[in-house]
Amino acid sequence: MAEKLEIVVTIAPDGTVKLETHGLKGQSCLAETEAVEKALGTVRSRTRTAEWYQQGTAARGKTTQR
Repeated sequence: MAEKLEIVVTIAPDGTVKLETHGLKGQSCLAETEAVEKALGTVRSRTRTAEWYQQGTAARGKTTQR
């Protein structure tokens, strides 16, 4: 079974938005949230989780050639 990939969007009462990814390793989370971030506006901060430092996964069926 494939690992579950998830993007959680939280909108606070003051209008700030928090995106949190689960199951995306390495920088793949940036690629997956890029369109949402552009639509919402300026990114004020990023917090890197343990998954950020793990080997990246090929999201959306993308492959990397070497």
